[in-house]
Amino acid sequence: MKLPLELPLPRALFAAALSAVLLMGPHPRTGAAENLKTESRMPFAHNIPLRDADGRIITPPKAFDEKGQPQEPRANPYSPAQTCGKCHEYAVISKGWHFNADRGNAKAGRPGEPWMFTDSTSHTQIPLSYRGWPGTFKPGEIGLSDNDFLNQFARHFPGGGPGQPDKKPDPADPVTRRMLVTGSLEIDCLLCHEASGRYNHEARFTAVNGQNYKWAAAIGAGLGNYGGFKNAGAIADSWKPGASVPTNVPPIKYDRARFDGENNVSLTVTRRPSPNNCYYCHTSESAPADGRWHGDRDVHLRAGLSCIDCHRNGVDHLVVRGYEGELKDRSVTPEMIAIRVKLILRDHPEMDKQTAAKLAKPLLEEEQAGDAALSCRGCHSGEPGAATVKAQAGGRLGSPRPLHKGLPPLHLEKLSCTACHSGPFPGTEPQIVHTSLAHKLGIPAPPRGENTAPVIVQPVFLRGADGRIAPHKMVWPSYWARQKEGKLAVLLPEEVAKTGKLPTPDEDDLTRDPYNSTPLTDAQIQAVLEALAADKSKGEPVFIAAGKMYHLQAGKISAEENDAAKPYAWALAHDVRPASQALGARGCADCHAADAPVYFSSIVARGPVAATNSVSKRTWELRGDDEKLASTFAWTFNFRLMLKIITFSSALIILGVLLNRALAGFDTIARKLQK
Repeated sequence: MKLPLELPLPRALFAAALSAVLLMGPHPRTGAAENLKTESRMPFAHNIPLRDADGRIITPPKAFDEKGQPQEPRANPYSPAQTCGKCHEYAVISKGWHFNADRGNAKAGRPGEPWMFTDSTSHTQIPLSYRGWPGTFKPGEIGLSDNDFLNQFARHFPGGGPGQPDKKPDPADPVTRRMLVTGSLEIDCLLCHEASGRYNHEARFTAVNGQNYKWAAAIGAGLGNYGGFKNAGAIADSWKPGASVPTNVPPIKYDRARFDGENNVSLTVTRRPSPNNCYYCHTSESAPADGRWHGDRDVHLRAGLSCIDCHRNGVDHLVVRGYEGELKDRSVTPEMIAIRVKLILRDHPEMDKQTAAKLAKPLLEEEQAGDAALSCRGCHSGEPGAATVKAQAGGRLGSPRPLHKGLPPLHLEKLSCTACHSGPFPGTEPQIVHTSLAHKLGIPAPPRGENTAPVIVQPVFLRGADGRIAPHKMVWPSYWARQKEGKLAVLLPEEVAKTGKLPTPDEDDLTRDPYNSTPLTDAQIQAVLEALAADKSKGEPVFIAAGKMYHLQAGKISAEENDAAKPYAWALAHDVRPASQALGARGCADCHAADAPVYFSSIVARGPVAATNSVSKRTWELRGDDEKLASTFAWTFNFRLMLKIITFSSALIILGVLLNRALAGFDTIARKLQK
């Protein structure tokens, strides 16, 4: 900037200094930008430059070169880690709940929804989780690499974790070296925090389906298109170590209109993601076909709350899951302490680092104790004697205090809040439910049917680790395996397919049933087992399905219940119903009648076999309750009306006798007074 010649020198120097400050002020991207914060509840206008994986600012070529020839706006893919990480603590965020399953830096907590590895040809459905929840397999335990995991689930995976391993890809490793070409799948911040509604999940799915991992974030955000005819996965297939690594090939073809005159891109970002952003990965749909318009959705959303009002997190992104007892499953990490130390020293420059470090952990633990109030009971009723005011007060966010008139207090000790208020109202049998993670909801596909794998049912009333009865989703594993010395080794679909004995549906069948949900017959199962039995050195071949283990015995197929075939279940919490629609609102018989679902619902194991071959149990049996006690108590309800009539009649008779005696007494006293 040129100084005005008519200004005296001191004023000119002041103007120059002021100009420098003004130029630097609105641009928190220069120098130590990561230390600049707005500290305002108003969202910051993210008009920022994009950066590639090496931290270089992305500058698409101009529309025409010096010779007037048109140029395509090609450049390297943008990196969320480098772009967002310029101001935000990406390394700390990467330890958050959505990204840390394979890192082992967080307690597994209450069992949650698994990833379901499915294959329609071999009728395989296996619950997977890096967290090691009982009843699930870790991907490596069944022979799946991190790359295999991404191939299956990157469609609903936000990145990080197995998508961005700590170790650099090794050119000598045929699995990890692929990332030298495909790039890593970084945490896509805009997947959750984009607020304009323009994020294209289908486009991102297409990108990750072709293993265009480093390109996926830009494509999903609508910043550009993949600029080649060959996917990165195919390029990685043909690349041989020793040849130069084809990185950033092809580049992204950017939308030039998204860049302004200063080469910045305007992103509509929010700290409060919409429920729609959450629904992409967290939809549960039990309404058939077009029946969704009959549903009321969660009462909290209807009241104006958002998902993140309860499921909160700080910069650590350790999202509050909201179940009772969660506090013991949450730990204060070194990364959290380091950030808090920085904040303390910022606000108290007179303090030394050691003193700040001593203060940081107790402060974080106190805050996490307050997070315990973000459960059903904590929010509505509070927790008497809790360490924080928020936790003991209750009634947060305008929540009504439940009165539970006429409900014996024992129910609040034996039942979770969700038992009465969450999920679909129970019937004689649980409902089929489709979820985003299991059934690829959010991605256009042929309509999913009741037998589309994996078959998940809800609600099933089981007893949780806290001893309380709660509604659960439930799924039964189905897979081929070899059994040797009492241990099972899962066979992946491609190994089973080599037998050539798996039934192959014709085109007409696939048109009618694109998910190949026709049950396997005993003869078809036997044919595959016989083919696998040709090599017995690896163990006896078995098939796990619908609660049973199938195996060959004296040349015939046999099936029995087996622990390996037990279902996996996880607690459900939504959609929440109001008090007027809660279980028990119609009276005690909702739970204690002779056919009440809480005890007597029929749970039939679902899998790729005929229903007649499936294991069937009552709810009380799955919980390990006493059938006679439950049945006897339910039987008494047949006489509940008669009992009430007798009780009230007896009370009236007794009241009449007492009243008569009282009147006779008054009469005797009156006569004595007259004398």
